[in-house]
Amino acid sequence: MLIAASFLVIMLDVLFVIVCLLLIFMVVITPSNEGGIAGAFGGMGSDTFFGTKAHQHISKFTMGLAISFLVLAVLINIILRDAKSGAGGAPKTILDKSAAPEKAPEPPKK
Repeated sequence: MLIAASFLVIMLDVLFVIVCLLLIFMVVITPSNEGGIAGAFGGMGSDTFFGTKAHQHISKFTMGLAISFLVLAVLINIILRDAKSGAGGAPKTILDKSAAPEKAPEPPKK
């Protein structure tokens, strides 16, 4: 079970990194609505590098990447939390630890 969980976590981590990189790339290439430098000087130049309706597709793809980013983050967290709480008897929270204080060290004898 632990080996299967670790393989799943590794695969989800790799997918998570790919989604992160794609999300960064998509945010960088998303066209702005201000018009850029051409809008600052009064002329609205044509920024149709990706086509006229590309911004709609870019926005939809970016939204899908953002949703998958959040879903993967929660899924990886749930899998790791369940794997840690089930193996080794590790406490689930700080409150589950025993409240017994440690003994103070004895002073050296003369």
